[in-house]
Amino acid sequence: MRVLRRFVGLPRYRKVLLLEAALWLSLAWVLVRAVPFRYWSRWLGHQAAGEADMSEASRDIRVKDICWSISTISRLMRNRYTCLMLAMTAQWMMHRRHISCCLVLGALTCNREQRLSLKAHAWVRDATGVVLGDLGESYVPISSFMRRYPASSSSRDNQRNN
Repeated sequence: MRVLRRFVGLPRYRKVLLLEAALWLSLAWVLVRAVPFRYWSRWLGHQAAGEADMSEASRDIRVKDICWSISTISRLMRNRYTCLMLAMTAQWMMHRRHISCCLVLGALTCNREQRLSLKAHAWVRDATGVVLGDLGESYVPISSFMRRYPASSSSRDNQRNN
């Protein structure tokens, strides 16, 4: 009940973001769990090896709200979504708003005890750096999926204001 009261008290744009994040996270969950990667990877954008350079992309203040909505839904669902599902959702939500971003898939081959193990991780970058997907350990970027858009006047204004 407390969660519902807090939701009702939110501004309209935040409610819409939360509902959109819930929808995209549900789709990402189904795709990752039930459909082979090769069938839906083309929906992630243009693929490139390693980590793509996003320095020419414009900065957009809406990214913070998008990441907030995804993190909030994930927390409410007791973190049942993987980093790949969260990154896919962030990229799709940014794509809808024509915000340039890059979903990066990386791997870590040795853990802290120097034992050989393979851990995968996904994160999202924009012009400012990593916006979703904490990089606590040194993951090696393997592949990137980019979506680039020309800088609009509103994103240039957002860049000047920050």
